[in-house]
Amino acid sequence: MVIRIDLNEGSNRGLADRIGTRMMDQGESEVRHVLTQLFPNSPTMRINSMANDFGSNRDTAKIELMNTFDSEVIDLEIFNILSSADRDHTMILSRSNFDPTKFELSIVCARTPFKELFDECKDITCEACINKRVLEFNTSDAFSKDPWKVNVERVEKRRVDICKQCGHMLGKKDNINMQNERLLYTCSHCAHKGWVKAK
Repeated sequence: MVIRIDLNEGSNRGLADRIGTRMMDQGESEVRHVLTQLFPNSPTMRINSMANDFGSNRDTAKIELMNTFDSEVIDLEIFNILSSADRDHTMILSRSNFDPTKFELSIVCARTPFKELFDECKDITCEACINKRVLEFNTSDAFSKDPWKVNVERVEKRRVDICKQCGHMLGKKDNINMQNERLLYTCSHCAHKGWVKAK
């Protein structure tokens, strides 16, 4: 139901302020998507401006949001969902903040010991493979592109005979030299000069 609300009526101001707090420190595209649903008749420029303010964590973001509540109609169902107006008060108090949830990702590649036997693995590093698969996010939501950030870090327990640049298996054709627990190499496949820890 699309209606205009009065912030001075009942607990509306507190609920609107809660929505503003919840939107702080969130991604611009996600906030834009939410604001589009909350204010269905609001001009696109106004939505984009508010989303940018929230995405950049500007102090004026909440003020602009409150002004929009005063001047625009809202979708009451979305308002209740965002403000948790229909939720138990004790449940809301138990949530200490609205920070995005942090996830740690661990991926183990079963092909690494047999890397040279898989055609799709020969010319790519494992990090590039994981990045390509994990960061490729497809969604029907036009406003959301990359909802997560993934860092793939190299671990020390890996094969040392792989070029860090192209993933080529180092062998007799490559210039390999051991110095101070480092394996220095020049890759014959991509001409990359690099080194890996040998111990």
